[in-house]
Amino acid sequence: MKAFRIFVFCLLLTSMTSSAQNYYGVNRDLRDNRTPKPPTPEEIEKDRVQYVDKYMVKLKSELTLDELQVIAIKNEILSNSKNIDIIMKKEDSQEDKSKEIKAMMDKTDVVINSYLNKEQKEKYKLFKANLKSKKKDKKDKKDKKEDPSNEEQF
Repeated sequence: MKAFRIFVFCLLLTSMTSSAQNYYGVNRDLRDNRTPKPPTPEEIEKDRVQYVDKYMVKLKSELTLDELQVIAIKNEILSNSKNIDIIMKKEDSQEDKSKEIKAMMDKTDVVINSYLNKEQKEKYKLFKANLKSKKKDKKDKKDKKEDPSNEEQF
C-alpha cells in the first residue's frame, strides 16, 4: 500500500511538472501559434500611401493647393518616406540615423516650399507648427498617464 501511494504521488508530481512546462514556454508554440507575421512590402507600401493620402487631404484643405501642387508634393513626401525607411534599416547608430532623417526632412521642406506661393508658405509654417504642438500635447498626456507620482497611494 505504501508503494502504491508513492507511485501515485510521483505520477501526480510528474504530470504537474510537464503541464507547467507546456504552459511556461517549452511547448507553448504548439498550442498557441499567435506570433505576428512581419508585414509584406506590399502592405508597407499600401500603409504608406494611405498615410500620405490622409496627410495630403489635410494639407490641401489648409493650404488650398491646386492639383499640380498636390501631385508634386505627394510624390516628394512618398519618396522621402521610402528613404527614411531605408535609413532606419541601416546598421548605423541612432544618432547618425536621426541626423540623416533630420537633414532629409529639412530638404523635403525646402522642396515643398519651392512649390508653394508666399501665402501658402506662411500657412505651411503654421500647419507644421500646429502638427508639432499636437504631437507634443499627445506626448505630454502620455507622460502624465505613465507618471507614477500622479497615481493615488493606497
